[in-house]
Amino acid sequence: MSKCSNYFEVASKALEEMYRQTGKNKFNDDGLMTKGIIVRCLVLPTKSDDTKKIINYLYKKYQDNIYLSIMNQYTPVNYIKEYPYLNKTISEDEYNDVIDYAIDLGIKNAYMQEGGTCSESFIPAFDLEGV
Repeated sequence: MSKCSNYFEVASKALEEMYRQTGKNKFNDDGLMTKGIIVRCLVLPTKSDDTKKIINYLYKKYQDNIYLSIMNQYTPVNYIKEYPYLNKTISEDEYNDVIDYAIDLGIKNAYMQEGGTCSESFIPAFDLEGV
């Protein structure tokens, strides 16, 4: 959708470099991450198979040395003619299917979201306030 033919190549190389610089995740005594990587995976409507491919790649490459954040918060705000499937939120079944896939792979270091995150209240104003 980004119309960037080498997006995966560039993004995966960027992650490799981040991992090279940080290594495995480390946490302080309060449980806060002090070093490491969290990769956010936004599940899009009808595109859960794409998310599964990304999760599979990340787990095979990094195992549980990184964290995943599997997000269900995609919120359509305008009608998108070019990609009509993006004009709805993901279903609970679509999201649960991705979560089940991650669990079946053996992923232990992942965050997931519970219902109620598909809302415009999660969208920042983008008004340059505080910049």
